[in-house]
Amino acid sequence: MQELRLVAVSEDGTYLVLATAGRGTRFTLPVDDRLRAAVRGNFSRLGQYEIEVESPLRPKEIQARIRAGETAEEIAATAGIPVERVRWFEGPVLQEREYMAQQAQRCTVRLPGDSAPGPTLGELVAERLTRRGVPADEIDWDSAKRDDNLWRIRLGFVWNGHSRRAEWIFDPRRRHITPHDDEAMRLSSGDQAEPVEDSTVTPFVPRVAKLA
Repeated sequence: MQELRLVAVSEDGTYLVLATAGRGTRFTLPVDDRLRAAVRGNFSRLGQYEIEVESPLRPKEIQARIRAGETAEEIAATAGIPVERVRWFEGPVLQEREYMAQQAQRCTVRLPGDSAPGPTLGELVAERLTRRGVPADEIDWDSAKRDDNLWRIRLGFVWNGHSRRAEWIFDPRRRHITPHDDEAMRLSSGDQAEPVEDSTVTPFVPRVAKLA
């Protein structure tokens, strides 16, 4: 790679004059926003300029897709850009998704027969999963925003060696949450019936010998 040196700056400050060692060929370099960001060390801003120039997706579009639940790898694959450039914009959105999941867990659940608000969703789910023997470190909460501005609150956990998921619909304005599937109903409704364990093993039934 050939090294260039700065020779001069144009009178209007719109471009730089560069040259190779000695009396080599001279080049002009426009002074644009990307160059200013690089000189200041603002590499996140520089990455945004590169995204805007080289990708069909704007940074706001990338963040909207992450907010809706897509991963950086999925977005990078569809947009045809390095995954590292997508990750520059995912940090604040992932924090927002974590915050919404936490807010949903703080919603109180009123069980049948209770006149006052009961436990929070997070407390109720943790208590019922503990009954099943699910360790706390195998419980994962996440959220994703829908087109109607409601949020899908998703729970993942491992029970008896099987991955399970539950989903609720959360309205942050009303502070209201509703089960969206059967697993969510079992974990947060008044019906505490235990789910049927996934198994392909046929139970063994001993035979009683006939008396002579």
